[in-house]
Amino acid sequence: MRRIVLILFSSLVFVLASISVTLAQTQDTNFNRFEDRLRELREDRQRKLEEFKEKKQEVKNQRQDLKEKIATKQAELRQRTVAKIKSVFTRILKRYNAALARLDKIADRIATRIDKLKARGVDTSAAQAKLTEAEGLGTAAAQAIVDAQAQVSAIDENSATVKDAVHTATTAMRSAKKALFDYHKALVAATRELKAAAALREGTGGAN
Repeated sequence: MRRIVLILFSSLVFVLASISVTLAQTQDTNFNRFEDRLRELREDRQRKLEEFKEKKQEVKNQRQDLKEKIATKQAELRQRTVAKIKSVFTRILKRYNAALARLDKIADRIATRIDKLKARGVDTSAAQAKLTEAEGLGTAAAQAIVDAQAQVSAIDENSATVKDAVHTATTAMRSAKKALFDYHKALVAATRELKAAAALREGTGGAN
């Protein structure tokens, strides 16, 4: 009987020892698995951080590309606008040259008329003085148009702003326009003197 009890007790001790060892192994296994899980979570967090950084850099690059594209388009638009401004003012200068040519023809007709009246003994000195003055203004007008064309042509389409281009061209055109106006005004004065001389001659002739 004692032997049986001893055997049973030994068996019980063995079973309890086995259970303790199993529990200890289970606890160790669970602990190791949690460390692994924690490590996986950390790795996942790091991976997400890296992905976030990459995404952030990608967005930054996209914004930079967009800015560069916008800047390029704005530069192209500015170049086209400046080129158009130059073209418009160049056409205006062509009209100024045509106006100068018409005024020169008027001056030629005045000179012809002066010669005819002089041949008839009319005193045309006042008209000649006015026409000489007008011719000087005509030369100034021609030079002003040349200067204006040079200033318009010198506008750099690659660097000039639209505001600067308009300012430069407008200033140049204003000078040329005024010079043409002064030339025209002087020719009107010469014509007036010529008509006065002719009228005086006709009046003197009628009195004789």
